[in-house]
Amino acid sequence: MRRLLLYFLLLSLVGCATERTVLVNDQGDQLTCETSGAGFFGSVSVSNQQQKCIADAEKRGYRLK
Repeated sequence: MRRLLLYFLLLSLVGCATERTVLVNDQGDQLTCETSGAGFFGSVSVSNQQQKCIADAEKRGYRLK
């Protein structure tokens, strides 16, 4: 039982996540928001970083493609 618990704990610590979003403005210029993270906390923070990147781009006139 301890081995199984340790196995799942290790899997959660070594995971990774990547998100990529392409935005475009009225002139046709493209901007890519790409974030990645490793480990449990890195994977959790990817979504927050991605949303911040998108919000900043939208303030500059970009919209989701």
